[in-house]
Amino acid sequence: MQRFHDFGFYRDFVIKDNSSYHCRLDHVIGPVPNPVTGRDLFSTQNWQLAGVGDTKVLRVGPSSTKAKPDNVVVFNGDYSAGVMYQKSVIELFRRFIDQFLVINLLSKDKGFLLHASSVVWKQKGICFTGISGTGKSTLLNLFKDEVAAECLLNDDRCALRNYGNRWRVFGTPWYGESRVSSSNAADLSALFFIRHSKRNYVRRLSPPEICSQLMVLSLLPLWDEVATSSVLGSFQNLIRNVPAYEFGFVPGKAAIDLIKKTL
Repeated sequence: MQRFHDFGFYRDFVIKDNSSYHCRLDHVIGPVPNPVTGRDLFSTQNWQLAGVGDTKVLRVGPSSTKAKPDNVVVFNGDYSAGVMYQKSVIELFRRFIDQFLVINLLSKDKGFLLHASSVVWKQKGICFTGISGTGKSTLLNLFKDEVAAECLLNDDRCALRNYGNRWRVFGTPWYGESRVSSSNAADLSALFFIRHSKRNYVRRLSPPEICSQLMVLSLLPLWDEVATSSVLGSFQNLIRNVPAYEFGFVPGKAAIDLIKKTL
């Protein structure tokens, strides 16, 4: 594993006990095979997904079929196993293969990835979610003097997962500008949909408002109708069990004090 120059990126997320993994992904380094033509499921400029019999074939690289892909990953139907073909050993995961896999696996386990920064304050998990530039990293940085470093979960992407009527927020390796990442987790106490404002305020959001924003800010498995439906169902559970607020703020201690008061 040390030969991959991005291995340090995942180091804190590696566990020694591999007896209960969710997916076994074999790794083949060498010439990348040409993907077998199948039923197109999803396509972007940088990656394409096809269904070939009972398998899913992820092709990473230019959308042109004439261009050689950087990676080809062949998954079984439920993403519990696969083979990743890679032509070089520079990186363990190229581009977004790791996130693609986690998005699919989370959809089966009543969870999803969210564009959010997250912090654990007094054992309470807090998510600050919004589009780029709304202040996710700013709010996380304001908590740096309030909590231990390991309680700063992530500044850009977090995983949320349902356990009945309880939700937990997990740090992920996929940090943003502040490069904050922790493998810790906590029960989720509140969601704050954030925006810059000329004053600090908190407004409790209605279920329709929460759902519409979650659809924009979550990483949905749009290539899979069943998985997407599962995530939308998880939204409903989250809305019932976790309070959510619109949070307009001016960067500073007063904003943090208002968050604490709201909790």
